[in-house]
Amino acid sequence: MFLKALRCEAKVVPKAMMNLGLLYNTRGNFLAQTGDLDGAKSASVDAAKYLDEAKHLLDSLASSGNLDSDLKTYFERYRPLRLQAHRLAGQLSAGTGDLESSEAEFRLATKNFPEESLSWQMLSRVLEMQGKNEEAAQALSRAKSLAT
Repeated sequence: MFLKALRCEAKVVPKAMMNLGLLYNTRGNFLAQTGDLDGAKSASVDAAKYLDEAKHLLDSLASSGNLDSDLKTYFERYRPLRLQAHRLAGQLSAGTGDLESSEAEFRLATKNFPEESLSWQMLSRVLEMQGKNEEAAQALSRAKSLAT
């Protein structure tokens, strides 16, 4: 149904995309827990794609003054959902031993959400795993300062 909703009017499409992002992120988490890491990675890529497209559309609607209360709710849900998608993608990369991709994902999270403690915590952990202790400490310090 969400895929069909992508063909609807402009105010429905970002809602469908947000719901698809949530659906694919949930699927990715489930597949990761069952050991299907390739399927989980694919789902995590789809989740990020739909969430980012929804954000673009929501931003456009907001800038034109067409963000009703229902769309505002979706707008507010973007941040936590996108952080979850960053976390899943980074954890999957780390879990398969691709620490460079995991680091890149978490760096993207800090770029997208520089004021979110979680972004910096995730980056700190993967940097620590790679032995980049000084940079990991800086990221952790940033995370702690944002958490207060």
